[in-house]
Amino acid sequence: VVDAAWGAHFGFHPAYPAHAMSLGADAMITSAHKTLPAFSQGSIVLARTKLLDRDRLERGFEATATTSPAGSILASIDASRALLASPVGHDLLGRLVEITAAARRRLRSELTLSGVLIPGPDDFGPNRIDPVKLVLLLAKTRLSGVALERELLTLGSPLEQADRDLMIPIVSMVDDQESLDLFCNRLIAAAQRVDPIAERPTTASPVWQTRLPPAAMTPRDAFFADHETIDWYDAAGRISAEVVAPYPPGVPVLVPGELITTETLDALETAAASGVRIAYAADPSLKSFQVVRR
Repeated sequence: VVDAAWGAHFGFHPAYPAHAMSLGADAMITSAHKTLPAFSQGSIVLARTKLLDRDRLERGFEATATTSPAGSILASIDASRALLASPVGHDLLGRLVEITAAARRRLRSELTLSGVLIPGPDDFGPNRIDPVKLVLLLAKTRLSGVALERELLTLGSPLEQADRDLMIPIVSMVDDQESLDLFCNRLIAAAQRVDPIAERPTTASPVWQTRLPPAAMTPRDAFFADHETIDWYDAAGRISAEVVAPYPPGVPVLVPGELITTETLDALETAAASGVRIAYAADPSLKSFQVVRR
């Protein structure tokens, strides 16, 4: 079962990686609203039924899906699928490779910040990564990706994700030369406006390397248990009743039922201090936590 959320355009042009289903996946989940021109919430589940039970899959889907789906979203998915399979879609994907490569070359030459690394497909071998994934690595610079993201948001250009050492802008199937040029202009301007001394933390968040907290209860039992809100400094040793996930990468550091440890608290505090967004938590500032009532 493959999570291909950002790969809905794979397999429809030889310059891109192969489609997961063509490589033998039994099921694939992808998001047409990320890189294709579909409305938000336009996600798709594709499945083979040799190993997966078709009826059970259908029941699972119906048990969790809305009984009143939005026709406009479904129509946008169908339109995106038709576009992908058409000669127009093939041409758009080919053009996107070219203009993204041009943007990558421009940023390498004009983003005059010592140490910025902008890898491309050639750095990983053909068809190994998405050629239109525009990645900026800032680990060897004095700039923070979080600070650059804030500047870009004020200029009207959101990113897919950013942390201290990484920036990934959103490049979709309907981007063109004008939109990529505009983004490059804004990124270069943002880099000139950010104060590297004031904005870049001296240490990266260790949250990604934090050990998994011990599980004291099952997630279900903790979710349905009585809970209470306590201050941050009282949270160590208590059982979490909520999901806490720094984004990026959006992977939970705490889920209901896990014991909140001092190591986890320190890692979350460092992540928040570096500007990383804290998702799902009732209090994103981390001044308080939802815990199972004793």
